[in-house]
Order: sequence, then C-alpha cells, then structure tokens
Amino acid sequence: MTAFLESLKKLEQLGLTQQPLLFVLNSQYVIKSVSDTKDGPAWMKSWKKRDWKTANGKPVANQELWQDIDRELAKFDSSKLKFAWLRSTVSDVDSLLIKRMDE
Repeated sequence: MTAFLESLKKLEQLGLTQQPLLFVLNSQYVIKSVSDTKDGPAWMKSWKKRDWKTANGKPVANQELWQDIDRELAKFDSSKLKFAWLRSTVSDVDSLLIKRMDE
C-alpha cells in the first residue's frame, strides 16, 4: 500500500496524472480496494460511504493510509487507470511495477 501511494505521488510530480497508466501489483487487496473489478465495485467506495468502516461496521485497517491513497487517486483521470495482478513468487520481483501505456 505504501509503495502504491508513493508511486502515485511520484507520478503526480512527473505530471502524469492525466496519462493512461497501467499499475501491475502483486496485491489483489490493493487492486480490489481502489478499482472496480469483476467481483464488484472498489471497496474504498463503500468504505467512504460508511465513514471508513467495513461492511461489518469495523474501522478500515490502515485508514489514514487509505485516505491518503484516496486523495492522491482523486488527482488522476480514473478512466485512464488500469490495474493488473501479478502473481509474485520470485523474491526479487518488485512489489509494484508501473508502466506508462503508450496507447
């Protein structure tokens, strides 16, 4: 989560908030939290509607970090963001790869 947040900040510094971007992450938790998937809408949308509580009424874990991520994501054109899951089994695979798509 922290690597994802720091990547968003760096992309903002580089002026890439309106560019098509592909985030390749090894965390389905992060992907399902921030993006709509075949399994349903982004969890973060529901957390915000429930004042940062989970479906069972408990506070979202790492709430401040998620709120920071939410603030950063708001600076991007969400229609140009894509997310993909990378099954990471090799220890030297970075936890977050970002590739600017040239489409």
